[in-house]
Amino acid sequence: MKPSAKPLSEKIIPSDLTHFAPHGNGVYGYQEGIGNPFLRGPLQDNIGGVLYFGNDVSREEFDALMSITGVCKLWNKQHGYEHYDFVVFYQESENPAEDGYLAQLRIVSRFALRHMFNNLTESEYCSFKNHDLPMSDTLWNFMKKEREKYGTHFGSPKLAGLLDGDGDYAREQLSFGFMVENNYFGVYRIWSRAWLVTK
Repeated sequence: MKPSAKPLSEKIIPSDLTHFAPHGNGVYGYQEGIGNPFLRGPLQDNIGGVLYFGNDVSREEFDALMSITGVCKLWNKQHGYEHYDFVVFYQESENPAEDGYLAQLRIVSRFALRHMFNNLTESEYCSFKNHDLPMSDTLWNFMKKEREKYGTHFGSPKLAGLLDGDGDYAREQLSFGFMVENNYFGVYRIWSRAWLVTK
């Protein structure tokens, strides 16, 4: 005797819906490589992760992102309580298609330099020279410079062909990625990247 068929609810569970979607193709298929989002959250922090977004974000939207991700709460920004005690690491990719970024900016707070990475002595920590701009302005200025360099529309001559776009059906356009590496210590990263806009 054949076993009875399993109820539909047991056959299709939420984590298995990917089997029914197109994957990573020209019609904006399901994104691979995300991993299990339920297990990727930081165990000892309520904020973390990676977000990719377009180049049309307004300053107001960006400030909201900075508040949500813990860089600078909107109340703090509105009342002038922002962080200036950090260092900036900047790097340009020599192979953007392979590396996945055009340029990246990493912000590491003074607190992280001393207590997370152990890069500052106590005397260096006390005499630390603050950055000229607060964290949120530094990240925003990075985006502004990348927009000026690559433009904000698809078909940028400086990005053409970077991801094998054909200049007609698929053209490269500037976008960004942002990562909360460690919210408690204050370590954040932003990078410019290209993505393929298709007709």
